Amino acid sequence: MWIPVLFVIAFATYFLYLIRDTYQHNFSRLAPLTISEKKIILNNFPVYKKLSNQQKQKFEYRLLRFRRDKQFIFHGITPRQEDMALLLSATATILTLGFKRYKIPAIERLIIYPNQYFSKLNRRNHIGEYNPGLKTIVFSAAHVKQGFEIPNDNKNLGVHEFAHALSFNAILERNFENRNFRKQMDLLAAVYDSVLFQQKFEESSYFRAYSKANIQEFFAVAVENYVETPLEFRQEFPEIYLILRKMLNFDFHKPFEV
Repeated sequence: MWIPVLFVIAFATYFLYLIRDTYQHNFSRLAPLTISEKKIILNNFPVYKKLSNQQKQKFEYRLLRFRRDKQFIFHGITPRQEDMALLLSATATILTLGFKRYKIPAIERLIIYPNQYFSKLNRRNHIGEYNPGLKTIVFSAAHVKQGFEIPNDNKNLGVHEFAHALSFNAILERNFENRNFRKQMDLLAAVYDSVLFQQKFEESSYFRAYSKANIQEFFAVAVENYVETPLEFRQEFPEIYLILRKMLNFDFHKPFEV
C-alpha cells in the first residue's frame, strides 16, 4: 500500500522540480551575458564552442545563477573584479553542467586575493584552498588567471579548488547524483590504490607530481586534466577518464553527445 503512494509522491516531487527548473530557465529576470562577457568565455573555455545551442543556453543561465547567488569577496586591489567573478562562475558551471542539481550548497562564498595570501587556518602561504566548514573557496586572482593562459598545460587553479568543493558537496547533499558521485569516487580510489595503476602512474608524466599526495589531490588534479586535455586523457588513462565521465555526467571531449 505504502510503496505505490511513495512512488507517486517521489514522481510528483521530481516532476515539480523539472517544471520549476524549466520555468526558471525560460523566465528568469537575470540580465543576459554581455557580448564582452561571452567573448571572455569563448577565449577561456574551449569546450563552450563544442556545446549544442541548448547546452549553451543552460550553461549561460546557470552561470548567471551562480554569480548572483554566491558571495564574492575581494581583498586588496584586484583589477577587473567582474571578469574574475565571471571566470570563477563559468568554471563552477562547466563542472556541473551534467548535473540536474547544480547549485553546490557546499559553496556560499568566494574570497579572492590579488596574489598569494597568508592563510590563518594553517599559518602558511597559499594560492587557493577550500574550507568545507565555512563553505568558502579562497583564490589568488593572479594564479586563477594563469590557469587560463595556457589552456592545455593541465594546471587550472579554479578547476582544482572547485573539484575539492564538489567532492565535499557529494557528502553534504544526499541525492541520486551525489550517491553516484561518491560511488565513482570509491571506484577511483580503488583504481588509484591498485598495483597496476601505481606502476603506470609512476612511469607516466601525464599527471603532475602533486597528484601523488593523496586520493583527494589526485582527483582534483585529474579533473584539471579532464577539462584541459580530454583526448589525451582518454588515450592515456581510459579507465580513469570513464570514471570522471560518469562522475560528472559530462564528456569534455564530446559534450554534444552527452
